[in-house]
Amino acid sequence: MLSFRLLLLLALLPLAACSDPRSDSLSRLRRADAAGLRAEVAQLTAKLLRPAGPELVPVQPELWPAAFLKLRPLRMNLYRDGLAISLVAAPGLEYGLHIVPAGASEILKSTERTQYEKVQDGIYYFTQKR
Repeated sequence: MLSFRLLLLLALLPLAACSDPRSDSLSRLRRADAAGLRAEVAQLTAKLLRPAGPELVPVQPELWPAAFLKLRPLRMNLYRDGLAISLVAAPGLEYGLHIVPAGASEILKSTERTQYEKVQDGIYYFTQKR
């Protein structure tokens, strides 16, 4: 019986490690080229955002660059200050990465609804209330 419990514990251990949205998001980021992601965001910004247009553009999956598919996103929204990539959703909350375009030096400030944590130059981890 003890060995069964040990096997069960070992089997559930990877699931427990994946349950932390921050760790999961940063793990996905480690497998990506951050500079390449920022360059792709700059291209998306030039292509999709117009100076007099809306402040938010939902990026349709057919427009997602291949570099972002490695992150296994749930959705992407393009803002004037960068691309928000939702990676994990929970009841009432969303977690992911906000990538500032290459060449921009935005410093994202947390709000009541969205909390940002800088993880490297131009890349922030976010938690957002829905």
